[in-house]
Amino acid sequence: MKRAADLARLRTLASMGLTAEAFIPALLEALHAIIPSDRNLFDWTDSTGRLVRYYFEGTVDHEINQHYFETFHNTREAEVMPSFRDAVMGRAVVHSAEQLDRPEFFRSALYNEIWRPQRLHTRTEAIVRGVRGEPLGSLVLYRGPGERKFTRAEEALLAQIAPYVARGLQAPTAELNHAEFVPRRGRRAFACIDDAGVLVHLSPDALKVLLLAHGGVTPERAARVPQRDDFPTLTAIWQHHQRSAGLSQENLVLTVDNAWGRFSFESCSLKGLAPGRPMLHVTIQHHEPMEVALRRALDNLALTPAQKEVCLLLRTGHSQAEIAGLLGVSASTVADHVRKIYARLDVHSVQELGSLILRLAA
Repeated sequence: MKRAADLARLRTLASMGLTAEAFIPALLEALHAIIPSDRNLFDWTDSTGRLVRYYFEGTVDHEINQHYFETFHNTREAEVMPSFRDAVMGRAVVHSAEQLDRPEFFRSALYNEIWRPQRLHTRTEAIVRGVRGEPLGSLVLYRGPGERKFTRAEEALLAQIAPYVARGLQAPTAELNHAEFVPRRGRRAFACIDDAGVLVHLSPDALKVLLLAHGGVTPERAARVPQRDDFPTLTAIWQHHQRSAGLSQENLVLTVDNAWGRFSFESCSLKGLAPGRPMLHVTIQHHEPMEVALRRALDNLALTPAQKEVCLLLRTGHSQAEIAGLLGVSASTVADHVRKIYARLDVHSVQELGSLILRLAA
């Protein structure tokens, strides 16, 4: 029963009309409750198996990325595991963790120079393909040192999940112009620029957030030493302060919307207590689509999948009669769902229900 409910959650997520860029982070997060893992990754590929961009739940370390793409990607990694392109273009749906569970892999340069510094120890991988069998990407689940190995049952479940991933990647998407966004806790980053315009400090997640705000993480951009000029929004903020008589005390807020979500940049001038060069501090907050936040809030409530769907439709203003038509059930069934929802959540009206969901989402 739990597996059916888990797959239903993924089916709903894949059908929400999210951009592929918003869908993948939400998917990777949802997978933790289905197949426990430490961090998850999705690699987008073209039809020839070439890696074009990716999203990793961990930090983006440009030094490790540079070393991997220059030394191992599609070359030396083949010494101990299938190369990236061979894995994507092969026939297998899942590449089992057992493939790497041997001494040769753990002694390899790939493991000790790329995996180990990131606390990655074992992985299972699903190749996601489109309706014509063309590769869409690679879905990788990682566990760290000391964590248990992935089981065959978990890998069989991952094979069942792959078609839902393909559906979400290829689903028609809603217009971004009308999207609502909410700030996501844990997706705030910081950058510091000196008065000469040099990017001098980044918080651990800042490079990833900056790359997402400016189009996404690609092998080339993730492996480059980050510079202010790489990020037009940082340059616009720095130039604003330069025009305002040096590092102005006036804060500046800029907002960038793209397929990854909304990114708000807020600047603040810092003056040292001791003699020294002033700094420009920039806070970057990643906002996610409201639909994703609402879905997460509902998933944390003790409701059935059908009751969660009714909650969402009630919040968007549909009447019980309209909900019955949309879900293809009787009006009495919807009324029974509403009664049970109100009792379980201790609310007494659609307005109270909507307020509760919004509070949880925020």
